[in-house]
Amino acid sequence: MAIRNCGSCGSWRCFLMVLSVTFLFLINTCDTIQKYHICVTEKSNNKKYTKYCPLLEKSGSKAACVTGNSRLDCLRKVLQGRADFGVFQAEDIVVASSYKNPDVLITNEIRMFDTPFEFEVYPVVRKSSNITRISQLQGKKFCHPGYGYEPQWTKVISEYFEARVVTPICDTDVTAAENIFKSSSQFFKATCKAGPWVPDHKLGTKLMQTYSNLCKLCDNPMDCSMNDKYWGPVGALYCLTDGAGDVAWARLLDIEYHFGINGGEPVHAPAEEYSFLCADDRLVPLNNPENCAWLSRPWAAVIARREAAESVQKILSSLKTAERLTWQWALEELLEIHAQTIVPVDSMMVPDDYLQKAPGFLSANSLTHCEPTGKIRICTKNSSELNKCDLLKRAAKSYGIEPQLECIATQMESCMKAVQADAADVVTTQPDDLYVGYREFGLRPLLYEYTKNFKSIHRFAAVVQMNSTIKHINDLKGKRACFSVYNGAGWNSIFSVLRNKTFVCPTCSSTTALGEFFSASCVPGINKSQNFPSNLKALCENNLYSGESGAFRCLAGGKGEVAFIELNTIKENTDGANSEPWAVDLKSNHFRALCLDDQSEECYLSWATPGQVLIRGNTTDLKKTEISIALMELGNMFGKYRKTPTAEFQMFAPFDNENNVLFQDVTYRFEEFASLQEVHDNKAMVYNYERMIEDLSQCSSAQTVRISSITLLPLVFLYFISV
Repeated sequence: MAIRNCGSCGSWRCFLMVLSVTFLFLINTCDTIQKYHICVTEKSNNKKYTKYCPLLEKSGSKAACVTGNSRLDCLRKVLQGRADFGVFQAEDIVVASSYKNPDVLITNEIRMFDTPFEFEVYPVVRKSSNITRISQLQGKKFCHPGYGYEPQWTKVISEYFEARVVTPICDTDVTAAENIFKSSSQFFKATCKAGPWVPDHKLGTKLMQTYSNLCKLCDNPMDCSMNDKYWGPVGALYCLTDGAGDVAWARLLDIEYHFGINGGEPVHAPAEEYSFLCADDRLVPLNNPENCAWLSRPWAAVIARREAAESVQKILSSLKTAERLTWQWALEELLEIHAQTIVPVDSMMVPDDYLQKAPGFLSANSLTHCEPTGKIRICTKNSSELNKCDLLKRAAKSYGIEPQLECIATQMESCMKAVQADAADVVTTQPDDLYVGYREFGLRPLLYEYTKNFKSIHRFAAVVQMNSTIKHINDLKGKRACFSVYNGAGWNSIFSVLRNKTFVCPTCSSTTALGEFFSASCVPGINKSQNFPSNLKALCENNLYSGESGAFRCLAGGKGEVAFIELNTIKENTDGANSEPWAVDLKSNHFRALCLDDQSEECYLSWATPGQVLIRGNTTDLKKTEISIALMELGNMFGKYRKTPTAEFQMFAPFDNENNVLFQDVTYRFEEFASLQEVHDNKAMVYNYERMIEDLSQCSSAQTVRISSITLLPLVFLYFISV
């Protein structure tokens, strides 16, 4: 860096010029420090990123934060270049491997112990059982670790031994899940397979009764639950050494502890009376398991973009010497590796190669017990739903959930047509789409999205201005009405209420009835070319009044005197929640909902579940069960039901900054209504929208498929038990 003609200046002027240029050079140099973005998984109960990410903004920091709502959300960000690196578990790495993306590499392992793998799994046999090779396992007694021990002990791992040794029975008349139990039941004399076999308790109980020998070895065969003495990875070893079984499937670390092989632990059974059964038919002593593991689970690892991988590896290798409150210390806290060791991978590799190093792990993820008879085809209505469905499909496969998913791309009404035409199996809907699905496409509900909070369900109301002279439903005759959409929940709810009160003629035509009842309306989506009353479009102005917010705008602007909308729509468009000019000055207390005769507190015309899973009306019972098992298992795995330090994937959460993609964000898990207790006497059932749809469909066209009252009545139980 040279300063010319310095000799012509005074010495101090020259010195200051050099100093200022040097200072600017240093400032610019600091500003150009390369920062690598770590994707941090948000936690609902402990949001560490709010505490530590600001420290990464310190001068000289080489890292910065990007947040994701799950590990797989973070994985997508790394794959798409929106983040540089993150920490991922073995199943996440399986998902990464499925993308076959050469632009990401494994840079470091996150190890708890100084072992090459997180754990290894072996079959252990009792010598007195005279099992010397795999072919002798048939007819023996098997101690299985059971179900419900996820996430690390996944179905892929727990069922791998059986997938390798049991002769599969691929009965096309039973579900994929039942084929697994049927095959094991016929192969082994008896087992202990405790824990929830399937997410539906009634179906699980039925399966346990059908294949009762699979619970016979349990300490409490009649219960066969997670409370059993022989449940879990350690429980399987007690099952073996208590003399109940001949062979157990267990992790090496549990085996060494149980038999006191490493010394220092109490000995629960003499190791010399048992052996490992290797995949090549060798028997080896428990203190010498080398080259005998059937399956190894890889350590969690750091995945980084290829162009940042070398720098990320160097940064992570320096963290253990970090001083408190430095950016390096903050990064270490975000990685949550206090009791673990960051081990650099000698030769950085793509995820598939990393997984190949763990014996059996990739093959376990590719094994299927039977040739798949068909996938569950989920119809997606836009690119966001398609992308979320695709990620869900990959996650489901990595956890061994069967049948596999397939994502079909089309539009909303086309989705209903696709399901009707057997080009797809499932479409998810919200209440405004239900009537069309029932009446025009013959679809039926299979599952409902369950929320623990009654306030989160859809409640449709007749809303008026606070100073309106309209006090009751019977005051609505001749008034101006605003609707969100034709044949939507607001439309059908008020039609049902008016018809039941005989305020409209007993016709089954809602257009005629409501056209005569109201003096003028705006009903977006009504087809002008058909012979509908002209006053149903009289209040409409282009698309200003379409949708929930549009119907509320129609009311708030004085165009209409009543709006049939969700109660939450008021909250979303008042008190500063909506910054659009028409809504900016609106207050929630300027509006009220009309009550029905027996309502005194919260007033609404109908309530509906957050979302519904619809299928073809003629779907077979077998297919219904397959869909229910798979989706309920996914909902339990990736919903709000299971608490984990970091979420693997969030089914019921915003996706790519968009709300309610494929499923509703307020959902807790799926529920199958057919398994719920029937409630006939709860007065709130009168206001259930799904039941209203059933009543309305009775007098629809001959093509309408009726939904049975047994299907719909239990819905209220689901919500009111949790209020």
